[in-house]
Amino acid sequence: MTLFEALTAARRTIDRLDARLLLQHATGCSHNDLLARPETPVSTTDSQQFMAWVERRASGEPLAYLVGEAQFRGRVFEVSPAVLIPRPETEVLIALALERLLGLAAPRVLDLGTGSGIVAITLALECPAAAVVAVDLAAGAISVACANARRLRAPVDFREGDWFAPVAGEAFDLIVANPPYVAAGDPHLTRDGLPFEPQLALTAGADGLACIRRIVAGASNHLKPGGWLLFEHAHDQGAVSRNLLTATGFQSPATFPDLAGSDRVSLAFFQSGAIMSDVQQRIHSTVTNNPVVLYMKGDARFPQCGFSATSVQILKACGVSDLVTVNVLADEEIRNGIKEYANWPTIPQLYINGEFIGGCDIMKEMYQSGELQQLLETVAQA
Repeated sequence: MTLFEALTAARRTIDRLDARLLLQHATGCSHNDLLARPETPVSTTDSQQFMAWVERRASGEPLAYLVGEAQFRGRVFEVSPAVLIPRPETEVLIALALERLLGLAAPRVLDLGTGSGIVAITLALECPAAAVVAVDLAAGAISVACANARRLRAPVDFREGDWFAPVAGEAFDLIVANPPYVAAGDPHLTRDGLPFEPQLALTAGADGLACIRRIVAGASNHLKPGGWLLFEHAHDQGAVSRNLLTATGFQSPATFPDLAGSDRVSLAFFQSGAIMSDVQQRIHSTVTNNPVVLYMKGDARFPQCGFSATSVQILKACGVSDLVTVNVLADEEIRNGIKEYANWPTIPQLYINGEFIGGCDIMKEMYQSGELQQLLETVAQA
């Protein structure tokens, strides 16, 4: 079999470009070799490897996993099924982070859910003054990231663990994350090669926000005054991301689009001791001093609207015994203030351990997926 014959056979089942790239990796030939010397014989070993790859590619397995590498921001990164494949949308996250690191003499940066290490390594190489720490829960991902850092000579401190656990007591100038943000059951998970990627790195609860909630809730404890939090999210999560940031005390939340014009990265800065109005201070005191708080119309015994009644029923079904309810109909200042506090326009609103969870529809989705029960279990165990 010659190069030309191998390429022609592959094109019957897979994309032309994919076929060429796989043949180059299998045989070590260049694109120029394919054009100038198509009659070059392919060894039996290379031919078998190539046709095996073609068959796997035809079944939907991503090209990057077959060849073991992918490009990001002009650099080649090792990838495996232990990590997500780098995507160009993440360059928006990098650009925004670099802008906020400008002018800082020796910034400390934390990358959460580092995966293959593309964000941490890129920031370390393009902002040499930064001390970069990167965290991931998966040992396989840490292994891949460390290999990439060694090969690209990037000074990154990689740590294995769950979100902020490996950096207890530490503070940073900037926290960046590309967390799982796809909703469980999203039909996209069944196509475009996603079934081959690590689901732990893709999905995050019923609404795709479980990991983002945890990151936003914990980030202020690890940011220096004026420090920034930036994270990537789905195209339809910009508004709720800004709401979460506002409700947690972050300042000036904003969302930025990717090259396709879709909401992709949200950010805000944390200013310790930010001034709140009297009403917001009352709300903040209530939600932070009680494990489960529901702002609703009426009270748990006599809800005054269907959404509030449904929310109470869901919490009772979850076994919540120490629910604190606040009747917004009894206090006009609270009724208006709670909407500003969470930057969320409707009632009811649920808070768990001081963190804004959402309204009735989000509660229903989280209850149906079991995510709400898991979240409330942490309250019971506290």
